[in-house]
Amino acid sequence: MTAGPATVIPAQPGPPPAESLPSAAPVAAAAGVPVAAPPPAPPATWPGAAQPAQQPGPPSGVPQQYAPPQQFAPVQQFAPPQQYTPPQQPYGPPQQYGPPPQPYAPPQQFAPPGQYGPPPGFPQVGAPGQPAQFVHQPLTQTHPAPGYGWPPPHLPPPPRRSLLWPVLTTLLVVSMVLALGGAAAAALALRGGGGGETDLVSSTWVDMRSGVGGKAIEELLGRHTEAVKKKDLNAWMADVDQSDAAFVKRQKQLFDNLAKMPFADISFDRTRLPARQLAKFLPTQLFDRYHAAVHVEAVTIRHRVEGVDSKTVATPWMPVVAWTNGKWLIVGDAAGKDMPLGANGQPWDSTGPVAVLRNDRIIAVVSADDAQRGRNLLQMAETSLKEVIEVRPSGWDGKVLFTAVQDKRIFDTYFAESQERVAQVAAIAVPFYNQVGDWAGSPAYSSTRVVFNPTQLTAQTEELAHDLTHEFAHAAMGPVTTARTPRWVVEGFAEYVAYKKDKVPAAGIRQALGNLVISTLPTDDQFYAEPRNYIASWLANRMIAEKYGQAKLIAFYEAFQNVSEVESAAREVLGVGVSTLEQQWRDYVAQQRG
Repeated sequence: MTAGPATVIPAQPGPPPAESLPSAAPVAAAAGVPVAAPPPAPPATWPGAAQPAQQPGPPSGVPQQYAPPQQFAPVQQFAPPQQYTPPQQPYGPPQQYGPPPQPYAPPQQFAPPGQYGPPPGFPQVGAPGQPAQFVHQPLTQTHPAPGYGWPPPHLPPPPRRSLLWPVLTTLLVVSMVLALGGAAAAALALRGGGGGETDLVSSTWVDMRSGVGGKAIEELLGRHTEAVKKKDLNAWMADVDQSDAAFVKRQKQLFDNLAKMPFADISFDRTRLPARQLAKFLPTQLFDRYHAAVHVEAVTIRHRVEGVDSKTVATPWMPVVAWTNGKWLIVGDAAGKDMPLGANGQPWDSTGPVAVLRNDRIIAVVSADDAQRGRNLLQMAETSLKEVIEVRPSGWDGKVLFTAVQDKRIFDTYFAESQERVAQVAAIAVPFYNQVGDWAGSPAYSSTRVVFNPTQLTAQTEELAHDLTHEFAHAAMGPVTTARTPRWVVEGFAEYVAYKKDKVPAAGIRQALGNLVISTLPTDDQFYAEPRNYIASWLANRMIAEKYGQAKLIAFYEAFQNVSEVESAAREVLGVGVSTLEQQWRDYVAQQRG
């Protein structure tokens, strides 16, 4: 590891997953300015609890790796005194980038729902005589996970096969084993050479040609599809190796969670990829156990969640299959930090039981133990969704599925290459497509899922509400967000929606911006390096809405589906050039600072 209005699909895959950094900042009543306070200790309960806590097609026959950008949502919050107000960060590819999380707290009513957190170094407003404080530090750069619109790199064409291939394969196996002496190397050689179907597994006793082994595995996946549809655990487990008790337990839990999901449709489809592309994901211990008769399969789970998805959503699954006891069985799970976006990050991947809560427009998947308290989160999400729909009533499905389970691995999977930033993000909006981006050339956007960092579920109610509004705003604009949409537009718009109903005092804005020089609109490369760009971008979006109208702001955002420069979008929609737009922004910020 995309959704949106039935009538609008981006010319090229849209924006990256967006994250929300945690933030919290109480406001000093005396000064009327919010004060950022350090994150409170996790309470015994969360949301509503008695004691709240605060992506050109690839060369013929060769798939590309789709890696669209992502977006984070730094945590910002301006809260009124003692009654903590919204915090957090904007949408941001996967996605997921943002300045290092540090909380900043603008004035009292400057508290968007707790979505993204201000980038590191973002000052938090404090009462007179109190030093500025920093809550969480938002990410400083974009997370490399797939987001919207970046075409994957071309892979080199597979080498031609020859009649000497079997002999060369054997020699390659022997030489690599002798030279490297590693089981992993042997596994690669045994599975390795070209890029065709028959290269998936090559041995004298396992035939993986399409009509033989490949067909058998496709039939296995077909049985898995029917098992989920019929909620038949025995049928599911019949194709699972029973020799590993721990794996058997995980498979039973996986099935149980899948059975609870309200799928309108689902299928497990084998995606044929070259062996070399998948070999690196095979755990060494599984090769040691099954030798040449084991390999990783690329499976696309195509599904629609009833009441949420108008289009088919594709997510990746990478089971390990082996020829054992005269048949193919699923014997384990692939592993590795380069797995496609979304692998092991779906709500049903939770290692514990889940509960599915829903209302007319929202489905929330939480840990079973949190089912009762999760209803408060669902109600909060409904309020946040209404706020987003008021700004963006059409152009998307208007419905959301979000995950808030206690299994941190579900959230962490979106940060495989940057685990150090996980703690800085409160939530992330992840775009999904009609094909797995890493395995397809040009997938079309289908839907955006919101995933919460379980460590943030103990945050204050206002903070969680802000996070929900911010991420839902990203979901609403997902169908029209592309790799060309500037970060200041994407993040600033989400902040605009989240803070729309708040009245922000000049003192709060003044202190939140500090000595930040408002000169030219931040470039994507610069955006996350300065946490206060979130505030500046929020003001840029609000200025456009107030001066030209909210409809023009949305049209400006949508213009980047067809143009890539702010100059072109501004002239087309607002009737002014970028230099004029920036001057208007500078004047507006100066006025808001007071």
